[in-house]
Amino acid sequence: MKYSLVIVTTITLIAAFVLSGCEQPSDKMEEAEISVIEANRDMEIAKSEVEADLRIFRAENEDRITGYNQTIGEIKRKINNETDSEVKASLERKLQEYEATHRDLKREMDNYTFSGRDNWNDFKNSFNRRMDALGDSLNDFFSTSGTNPSANMQ
Repeated sequence: MKYSLVIVTTITLIAAFVLSGCEQPSDKMEEAEISVIEANRDMEIAKSEVEADLRIFRAENEDRITGYNQTIGEIKRKINNETDSEVKASLERKLQEYEATHRDLKREMDNYTFSGRDNWNDFKNSFNRRMDALGDSLNDFFSTSGTNPSANMQ
């Protein structure tokens, strides 16, 4: 009888330790809900940071786009003053390519939507490289065309 009392007591103590160590399913559920809420909050914070960065980036590049519009307008005026029809046609074709690139970049900027911080950084870097290349091309328009505008151009 002594041994059976010891065995029952031991089994009871072991069962108590095992059961006290187990979490209730409701506790696990509450922890999971809290984790989901925190993850959603973190994602919203990241999204709002990127959206703020996007607004700033759009404003900065709107100035560049406006400047490129002015440069394109100046190039058009110079092309219109060209007297050699072959040179003029060549310059117009070249300018049309740059205008298409310009429109595409503006459209990309206007239509960009958040899809993750990595995608945003990739977009921003790519966009800046292409905008810089367009700006360089416009600034060097006449020097790299293979043709020199007529002397009567301003």
